[in-house]
This record gives sequence, structure tokens and C-alpha cells, in this order.
Amino acid sequence: MDKVQLFTEDLSSIAIRDQFDCGRKRVRELVIFLMIRKLLPALSVLLIITSCSTPRTTHKYELSDGRYSYRQPGEKFHPVYVYVHDQDSVRMFTDEKATQEIVPNITKDEFFIKRAFDVDAIAIPFKYRPASKNLPRQMTTDFNGNVFLGVRLDRFRVSHRRTPIGMEHFHKHRGLSVGAFGGIGAAALTPWTTSNMMNDEYMGFVFSRGFAMMVGLDNLTVGAGIGWDHLTDRDRNIWIYQDKPWFGLTIGLNLN
Repeated sequence: MDKVQLFTEDLSSIAIRDQFDCGRKRVRELVIFLMIRKLLPALSVLLIITSCSTPRTTHKYELSDGRYSYRQPGEKFHPVYVYVHDQDSVRMFTDEKATQEIVPNITKDEFFIKRAFDVDAIAIPFKYRPASKNLPRQMTTDFNGNVFLGVRLDRFRVSHRRTPIGMEHFHKHRGLSVGAFGGIGAAALTPWTTSNMMNDEYMGFVFSRGFAMMVGLDNLTVGAGIGWDHLTDRDRNIWIYQDKPWFGLTIGLNLN
């Protein structure tokens, strides 16, 4: 009898554990679904903006024709003009007219630096708002779309390795952008975000502006920003976040 009871208890504990694991899995799936649904509007804006931009044959994270600062180990940076046939065929000259070619030492790495004006479409999927009045700090994921204008510094490193099939070339890229952004977005208007001075709940229209620093790792551009939202609706004078600073994660897609 005792063995039957122990066996029954084991089956019950297994069933409870399975139900708990199943419930935990469903909660995790629900959280992921809600996060994706929150991010879709912001990502959609980026896709729409970039789809309307002029296509380019090269990207910011690829070496392309143009002026660079160049050096190899043991040298100082000096200006060169680069012609790229493909990513495995790079020729350098002292000027744009190709009057004198520069032949690198292929036993050493090569470093290229390019400075340029940067135009990006960015979204802020998460905004951290510090505590305001009686409301604790908040993490919001409301719709927004912004245009970023700034300066960009791209650093390329070309390494050469001898392999059994010949000389192989390896490219590494890092980028840094600093600038300002502006755009539009939505914000939740509730009794809690208006110090209980209204009873309605709706999504208000805001203009956003701020500053951001973004890092480019190959084709991925992410960073951090600080910004301010200005509500344009009737309740702008009672919204507790009106022109108050927030901090956010930025995701960018290059337009130029």
C-alpha cells in the first residue's frame, strides 16, 4: 500500500512540474510576443524610410572609392586616395588623379580612417524616463521614428594572411557616429501621467529631439541617446513628461 501511495505521489509531482514548465514556457512566449509587437511600429518606420532612399552599391562598413587617412604599423597617418575594384583588390594613390601609386607592405596590417557626414533613420525601441512627481521611473516602448544627422568616423583594418591557396585578405570595420536627431512619436496620456488631472486615456502625438552616439559593427548600428518629448495635444500643460529628459537605446539604418 505504501509503495502504491509513493508511486501516486511521484506521478502527481511529475504532473505538477510539467504543468509548471508548460505555464512558464507560455509566459515566456507571451512576453516575447508583446516585445515584438511593441517594436514592430518603430522598425516599420525604418523600413519605409530606407525603402524610399536611393540604393547604394556599397555600404558604410565596406571600403569604397574615396579619400582616407592611411597608415601601416610604424608609420603616421597620411592622406591617400583609394580605388576599390572589389573588396579583395584595393589600390592606393597619392591623389585622385592616380599620378603615383602607393604599394603597401603586405606582411603588415593596413589601417584606413574615413570621416564623413552621416544621415540615419533611427528608432528608439526603449525609453527610460526618470521618476516624475508621484510616478516611479518608467520604461516605455511607444511608437517613434527619427532622422539622425551627425559626423561619422569609420575605421577599417585590412589583414593579409598567406594560406595554402594563396594570399587571403581579411577586413574589419568599426564606426562611430555622434550627432543630433529629431522626429515624431506617440506617448500614453493617462490619469497617472497627468497627476490625476484628467480621466481619459489616449495616445498623444509628440515631437522628439535629442542627441545620440552610435557604434557601427559592420552592418549593425546601435547606440544610446538622450532626448526630450514635446506633446502637441490639448493636455500638454499637465503631462508630467513634457520636455523632460529621457534616455534610450537607438537602432539606426544608414541613408547616405
